Amino acid sequence: MDGADASRRRRRGATHGVADGVAQPAGVRRVWHVADNVLWIVTDDQMRSTLRSMDRTWQRLARKGVHFRRGYSAMPLCGPARASILTSRYPHNHGCDSNMTHQPFVAKGHDRDTAATRLKGAGYSTGYFGKYMNGLAQDPSYVAPGWDRWVTLLDGMIDDPRVNVDGTVRRVESQREFDRFAAKRLRRFIRRHEDSGPWFAVFSPTAPHGPYTPSPEHADDFDDVEWDPPAFNEADMSDKPTWLRDLPPQERRRMRKIYEGKLEELQDVDDQIGKVLDVLRRTGQLRRTWIFFVSDNGYLLGEHRLLHKSQPYEEAAGVPFVARGPGVEPRTVDALVSQVDLMPTTLDIAGLDPDDGRELDGRSMLGPLTSGDWSTWRRSLIIENTNLDWALLREGSRAYIEHRGTGEWELYDLERDPHQLASLRDADVTELARKTAELTGTQGRALRRFEQ
Repeated sequence: MDGADASRRRRRGATHGVADGVAQPAGVRRVWHVADNVLWIVTDDQMRSTLRSMDRTWQRLARKGVHFRRGYSAMPLCGPARASILTSRYPHNHGCDSNMTHQPFVAKGHDRDTAATRLKGAGYSTGYFGKYMNGLAQDPSYVAPGWDRWVTLLDGMIDDPRVNVDGTVRRVESQREFDRFAAKRLRRFIRRHEDSGPWFAVFSPTAPHGPYTPSPEHADDFDDVEWDPPAFNEADMSDKPTWLRDLPPQERRRMRKIYEGKLEELQDVDDQIGKVLDVLRRTGQLRRTWIFFVSDNGYLLGEHRLLHKSQPYEEAAGVPFVARGPGVEPRTVDALVSQVDLMPTTLDIAGLDPDDGRELDGRSMLGPLTSGDWSTWRRSLIIENTNLDWALLREGSRAYIEHRGTGEWELYDLERDPHQLASLRDADVTELARKTAELTGTQGRALRRFEQ
């Protein structure tokens, strides 16, 4: 696909009123030569299964675009995942494996080559609105390169929340109020760019991350919701790695309460997304705006006796993943997609070569999104945690997990065992181990070749 995509990019101009590098007469508008806007929506700690609870997002994004059943985090932990989203580098290539990601991300120079810096260089207006990376509180006036508007939360300020607005520190009433604060400024950004050329923006609410404090409007929406997934407090853990086998059960009441909080906070996110879509529609920009909805990671609530994220199971590694854009026919697909695909897709939309200057780990989804043909898409996908030293290979219905520190492995057939209750201990995993080593030991085009 790389050669075909490059040819297509050369045919498509990257600015308004330009077709094949030739200025068009006044009043002539060839839609496929107009640079489209791009909006990323990145939630925090959202399980894939909760997307359906967001009525506006489901009806206006998922049902109007492509809903991916197999969307994955590059690494199911907030900071490293966000580093992967912004750079299209897997963790083994960006080297930021702790949740305090901001300082190493800047020290390694990664902030100087992101989706924002490349689009800004191509003439896009850019804006970041929401949670960025943990560690910003230690650098409160920092504004990342490439962003014209910068509205970010300084982490660690739950009792005294502070925000960075274009380099100036301000206070807001609460961490949840910040989400409304950021969304309001995103809407203002969209209105201001109604007639001023293409833009790229990120809306990254702090929800549904704890502590769970939904608005009064939604605080009782999911009272007493049930929580009883098949893998909850898994009884037989003998197929799991040794460190998991003696874990105590999680308290169902506590897990249910967290689930309730997440669902209720997502209603607030859903409200804000609805308002953003309303502004796009009223300003005539919705039809020329690509919208991608993902989360940084999923979340485990007692499945396999685990709480939190960071682990190689579907509940944590899987994320909601939706794409809506011009010319995209609504459908649900099983293609394996990753957060690292957001940057190359966005650059492709802008008419840029994603590999210009640095080869990206992800691949552009633009071709299959617009054609509906995913037959040449990747067949294998890697998810990893370079801090906990595990790697997950997804291939077809198989989920192969390597725990490298102990030399243990797991293998699941997700069609027959979607809740990962019984590892196939008698399987021959030689080829799966080889492919995992290939994918976690390389980058760029070489990595993408190993995915086929």
